[in-house]
Amino acid sequence: MKTMKIKLFAMMVCVAALTLSVFADAKSDAHKRRKARKNEVAVLVSSGDASEGSNGYLVAKKELSAAKQAVVKAENKDRKIGYEAIAKQHNTSVEAISIAAGKINRKKKK
Repeated sequence: MKTMKIKLFAMMVCVAALTLSVFADAKSDAHKRRKARKNEVAVLVSSGDASEGSNGYLVAKKELSAAKQAVVKAENKDRKIGYEAIAKQHNTSVEAISIAAGKINRKKKK
C-alpha cells in the first residue's frame, strides 16, 4: 500500500512538472508572437483602428479588414496567455491582472 502511494505521488509530481513546462512554453511562445507583431499593433493603435481597452485587451474601434481583425484577435489571445501565467504566479485572477495591464498599456500610449 505504501509503495502504491509513493508511485501515485511520483506520478502526480511528473504530471505537475509536465504541465508547468507546457504552460511555460505557451507563455514564451505567446511572448515571441507578441514581439513579432508589435509594429502591426502600434500601427493599428496609431491609426485609430484599435485602442487599448481598460481590460488589458485591444479593442477594434471600427470595422476592420480581415487581416487587421486577425491581428487584434491574435494579440488578445496571446495577451490572455500571459495574463493567465502572471495570475497563476501571483495566485490572483486573470481579470485582476488584465485590468492592471490595461492601466499600464493606456498610460504608455499617452
